[in-house]
Amino acid sequence: MTTSRILWRKMKSVAAAAAILSVAALAATGCSSGGSKADTVVVATKGFAESDILGNALKVLIDRDTKLKTELKTLDNTLLWNAIDNGEVDTYVEYTGTALLNILKEKPEYEPRKAYDVVKKLLKERNGIEALDPIGFNDTYRFTVRKETADQYGLKTTSDLAAKSGELVFGTSQEFLKREDTWPLVEKVYQPKFKETKTIQNPGIAYEAIKDKQIDVMASYSTDSKILAQGLVALDDDKNVFVPYYAVPVVREETLKAHPELRDVLNKLKDKITDAEMQKLNGEVELKKRPPLDVAKEWLKSEGLID
Repeated sequence: MTTSRILWRKMKSVAAAAAILSVAALAATGCSSGGSKADTVVVATKGFAESDILGNALKVLIDRDTKLKTELKTLDNTLLWNAIDNGEVDTYVEYTGTALLNILKEKPEYEPRKAYDVVKKLLKERNGIEALDPIGFNDTYRFTVRKETADQYGLKTTSDLAAKSGELVFGTSQEFLKREDTWPLVEKVYQPKFKETKTIQNPGIAYEAIKDKQIDVMASYSTDSKILAQGLVALDDDKNVFVPYYAVPVVREETLKAHPELRDVLNKLKDKITDAEMQKLNGEVELKKRPPLDVAKEWLKSEGLID
């Protein structure tokens, strides 16, 4: 995820405070699987609901299916990457778009499989880090509308939306309108002509605006819990305009060599979570205020991955 995506998610999570404490703890202890605790796998999260749920899922699987011990660390996005690169963290869940653009500094790739293949190849070659199998969901941008709007205009895809855009009001942030990998590409490929475009900087306010019918369309992240909570419809990006952000466990090669059993254990998550399922899990933490560990355990049990 980009820094702006992380900031938005952290606005919805009390884990931001925990991130500061965890950074301090990491600096103080210098804990590393390659250091004094060779039998301990350090699992990290980025400090927002989705990352916390997935990080806890990794931790629980390792605890249940191996003889290894685990530590869970919450770190800022940049510090987290440095930590796994330096060997202070062993594994966490990254997003293909973030790895491609922010970590590897490569050009955008819009076809999901190609993006994953580039990330897997270059992380291993440059950093000695292995990308395991994708978990299933893609936390990227989606145009979102009320269900009644989708039903009224027959909207299922972004192409459908573009064809009816002259009758609809769009609300979004200045960042979305100006970023090279978002609105400019939408305009070029889909060519929408909205009746009006309103600038709404805060996504939380945008959700209120679409609920109150001040706008008809907004740009959401596809796993936002409010999509499900408000009964909204996320439209398919049928022409693959947005860079894919598939969730993928990443692990240090040194860690996998020392503990090869981790590959099969963490790959149990392969293709297990859809966008809609991740929305629901995020809602358990963001809206119902449940602990991420409890949500992760409950989901793992429902999938038969733990007893």
